[in-house]
Amino acid sequence: MAELVVKSRRMGLRDISIALVTENTLSNYTTEAVKKLARSISAKVTEKKKVEKTYSDDGTEEVIETLDSIEVEIELNDLSPEQEALLKGCKFTNGFLVDNQDDMANEIAMGWRAKRTDQKYEFVWLYCGKFNEGATENYETQEDKLKTQTPKLKGTFYPREKDKNWRIRVNESYLQENHTSAKAAIQNWFSKVQEPTENAA
Repeated sequence: MAELVVKSRRMGLRDISIALVTENTLSNYTTEAVKKLARSISAKVTEKKKVEKTYSDDGTEEVIETLDSIEVEIELNDLSPEQEALLKGCKFTNGFLVDNQDDMANEIAMGWRAKRTDQKYEFVWLYCGKFNEGATENYETQEDKLKTQTPKLKGTFYPREKDKNWRIRVNESYLQENHTSAKAAIQNWFSKVQEPTENAA
C-alpha cells in the first residue's frame, strides 16, 4: 500500500479531559467517567529515553533504549475548585478549597484533541499520570492594558501496569479506508478512555 502523504499541520488544542484511574494492576485497568477540564491553552508532552551502549570488538555492539520519563505540562484558562481537588488531592468542602502538606495527587488518565490545518484532528489519551510536580499561580495588579493570569500544571505520566502502554493516539489526517475501528473511536473519543481495538471483520 502506498504511503499516505498529506499537507496538514497541527494548529490547535481543545477539550483537555481527565478520568480518575480506579484500578491499575497487572490484570486490570479501569477509570471513572471522563470529565472535561477548563478551556485549553497549551499542552506539552516530553518523552525522555535513556540510551546505553554496549561495546565489543572495539566498536558499538548494541544500543539499548529504555523509557526514562514522560513529563506533561498543561495550561488552562481556569480550574474550578472541584477540578483542583480532583487533580491535586486537596479538599473542597462547603465552598472552601484547602491545601494540606499531606495532599497526594490522584492518578488520572488525560486526553485531548488538536485541530489540524486540513480541518481534521489528532486525538490523544495518556493512560496514567499524576500532576504532582506543583502548579504555577500568578497574581498581578491590574494595569491599563488587560493582562490575565492562567494556571499551569506539571505532572509525570508513566506506562500502565497491564500492558505497559502509556499513550494512545489517532491522527485523523492519516486514517485510511480500512482503519474502521479508529474511525469509530474518534466519533466518541471522550466517552471513555480509549483502547486499541481490531478492525471489525
